[in-house]
Amino acid sequence: MLSPRIEDYLEELFLLESTGRSITVTDLADRLKITKGTVTATVQKLVELDLVKHERYGALHLTEAGRRQGMTVFHRHEGFRAFFHELLGLDRDHSSEMACSMEHYIDSVTEDRLYALLEYFRKARAEHQPWVDEIFLAIEKPILLVPVPLTLCERGSEGAILRLTADEPLRKELMKKGFVSGANVELVDNEDEQFTCRVGKSEYDLTLNEAATIWIQQPSK
Repeated sequence: MLSPRIEDYLEELFLLESTGRSITVTDLADRLKITKGTVTATVQKLVELDLVKHERYGALHLTEAGRRQGMTVFHRHEGFRAFFHELLGLDRDHSSEMACSMEHYIDSVTEDRLYALLEYFRKARAEHQPWVDEIFLAIEKPILLVPVPLTLCERGSEGAILRLTADEPLRKELMKKGFVSGANVELVDNEDEQFTCRVGKSEYDLTLNEAATIWIQQPSK
């Protein structure tokens, strides 16, 4: 397993190599926006891993293994960038930043499925499938319901109970009081780690530990 930093080096070397010119330590330092000393130390490690060839004061060359790994990271970067830009509608710069953050932490199965989904979307867009436009309209809308525990709700807020995360027997005890999935609950007051809630026509004083197990769907602000 290579570290994300090592993969960044291989990706940049791969991209520089694709320009058709010789690659120097200075070139790599400029691309990665770090000092030449840091690059030199990391390049030495890449040489030891048989991913790069480097003659003293000479040009850098990827080995076949280094080239394949660099292409893999680049491929993943482009896949994520396209996913964020084409499918989620984010701008190119933001999409590229997100891709840089995630390209090192994806397994081959997830990667293959991501590309398959992206290609399916591209095909549908080329065929002017109506659901493609519907997707863009849907993802631009704000999230209407965000599940939160009662302990994070403000006084006077209310919403439908999404789930209870309490263990037995507390779960049964809360359900007997009416705290069940789908029921509407209002946080009447919260003070000194006591939460006064109204569910149905009844009002209860809950402890912090009890309130923390009741999650409600609350309109976003």
